Amino acid sequence: MKTYNYIIGDSRNIEKIFKKHKIEKPQLIITSPPYFDVKNYEGAKKQIGFGQDYSEYLKDTITIFQKCYELSSPDATFWMISDTIKKDGITIPLPFDLHRELTNTFSSTWKLKDLIIWNKTKNIPWNAKGRFKNHFEYIFFYVKNEKYKFNIDKIREIANLKKWWLTYPERYNPKGKAPSNIWEFITPIRGWGNGYLNHVCPFPFPLVERIISISTDEKDLIFDPFAGSGSAIAMAYAMNRNSVGIDVNKKYKERFEEEVLIGAHKYWIKREEELKSIDEKIKEFKLNNIELRKNKLGSIAIQWIKQNFVTSNPIFLIVENEKNQKEIDCIVLGKEKNINVLSFNNEKEINKLIRMFKIKINWKITNKNDLLKILSNITLYKYNHNKIYKYISFLTIKELMNEHYSNECFFSNIHLNISKEDDVFK
Repeated sequence: MKTYNYIIGDSRNIEKIFKKHKIEKPQLIITSPPYFDVKNYEGAKKQIGFGQDYSEYLKDTITIFQKCYELSSPDATFWMISDTIKKDGITIPLPFDLHRELTNTFSSTWKLKDLIIWNKTKNIPWNAKGRFKNHFEYIFFYVKNEKYKFNIDKIREIANLKKWWLTYPERYNPKGKAPSNIWEFITPIRGWGNGYLNHVCPFPFPLVERIISISTDEKDLIFDPFAGSGSAIAMAYAMNRNSVGIDVNKKYKERFEEEVLIGAHKYWIKREEELKSIDEKIKEFKLNNIELRKNKLGSIAIQWIKQNFVTSNPIFLIVENEKNQKEIDCIVLGKEKNINVLSFNNEKEINKLIRMFKIKINWKITNKNDLLKILSNITLYKYNHNKIYKYISFLTIKELMNEHYSNECFFSNIHLNISKEDDVFK
């Protein structure tokens, strides 16, 4: 049974809080530490940052990060979301200072795996000399060790694919493209124009959803030592995870229960429907990608054979292998005596392509009678070698025997009729 727990407390006492509330080892820590003394979080007592000097702030914050490391599960990940700050007109690289202090202070601690830019796309309007309007924050992605969870396939995308996916299918993962290290999520700012915010740095639900999807499975525990608005706790609970957050501010907990928890639930209901639709499109993309690979590999292999082994003009067919989805039968219909099937399998050039496309070729040389017996009921599609994604015409095996064979074309039983002009996965 999934649970959530927003605890009012000081994360400097994290060990006592974990023991008191019998909190298990979290698989994911996601948090945004206080922005030193730049932000006063509604005058809450025992704040970290506001009223402290910088060295004291750094010490308290990294000590909490280290306690999270010690209390977390062996496969845990830690995502720190933070930004630089201005002090007396000078930029302070706060997240980088935190990272330096953490790694210099503790010999065994979180290991930085990657650095992500969160493009917030908008922010509160303001003007200041010597500084540009800030639209991004840093996300430091840490791991405890190499056993960490990284479910990248859960967040692959196919929207807005470049049209090259049709002509270069071997360059695209059939499961979709993985996101880059620049993430675009709009900050949920309320009361735009009047300066009113429910929380000074709320996490957007889609951002939290992505991190939770990457680093956890259902029933795992997510922890936020600086819970704030509670977006991470609420989103984890909506996604069937357990979650715990700690914060000193009682007002944030009230808003969490009255607004954020409900908002996360509504968001996730809508998002689950979107994910079902995306999943169906990814399945379609995967099928198309594999079939494009088969057509292209077969096309390249046919042209290579014609250049190296063939003196007359035999017919070449590409037929999907019924027993294995990642194999094709390349059938040569002719009487070429100098075509040695074994030599194809020993050619480095062809083998290199096979490894690249992740499709195996089974070479077969046959005559008309045997071909009619084997493939009597099959429908073939005529393709141009330069247009593997859209067939020219279709015909039967018997009709093929009377077809005028052009060096620019090949025949396949793979049915592809995709237009470059259509964004079929938008």
